[in-house]
Amino acid sequence: MSSKTNVSLITSTGRTGTMFFKDYLTATCPNTLCLHEPHPSRIFKFLSNLIIQKKIGLNLAGTLYLFFRKSILSDEAIEHYIESSNFLFGCIPSLNTKIDGIRIVHLIRHPVNYAISHMGHGFWKGHKVFTAKHIPFWLENIHHPITDPYEILFLRWCLVNNIIAQQKATNHYLLVKFENLFSSDPQIANTTLNTIRIFLGFSELNSSENAKWLSIPKNTSNKKEKPEEIAEKYFSFLRHHCIDKMKKFDYSLC
Repeated sequence: MSSKTNVSLITSTGRTGTMFFKDYLTATCPNTLCLHEPHPSRIFKFLSNLIIQKKIGLNLAGTLYLFFRKSILSDEAIEHYIESSNFLFGCIPSLNTKIDGIRIVHLIRHPVNYAISHMGHGFWKGHKVFTAKHIPFWLENIHHPITDPYEILFLRWCLVNNIIAQQKATNHYLLVKFENLFSSDPQIANTTLNTIRIFLGFSELNSSENAKWLSIPKNTSNKKEKPEEIAEKYFSFLRHHCIDKMKKFDYSLC
């Protein structure tokens, strides 16, 4: 439609390694620019939640996206633009009305490890907790009157991942597990990374080069809680509220 540049999105709940792709794909893929949450981006989190809650139609987010990314999408030197962003999860249907052929890489992480990482990155501290509690449409509407931040994150995990997964009906879609992408087994990590490359339209990279890139830490969180302890503490909640979604994405409580 309005863009002659191939556009792909890498999106998730957050805390899944989306920042890794900015340098990696830009450096190793020809005529490609990958950006992680370029300015402005946070507006698209509000728009995602407004769209999900049916407060606005589909036109606004796509129109704003083309406006804010105009210089990138009109740059003839950029054949493939990849935006790695956790704010666009609800805007994809709107973007589809403006840009043809968007490819979606959906990163997903076990809900317990996701929640621990998010908490370690300050989800319920300072300005972030103030924004979550008091700024409308920043935090997703999880339809539960709960205040425990872990329970909020578990329900958010279910909602956001389900929204992104719905795009496999309309877009070229690839689901990638965080645990495979950053696996301690170098063969699994290399295969997963090359699967992403092929899906995006690029050739495979040799295993040693991929391993070098994967060894560079990006935006790690200050994790304190042990996954087994959080899983035990919230076992009943996860089983009651999240187990169906977890099974859908091939995760278990154990």
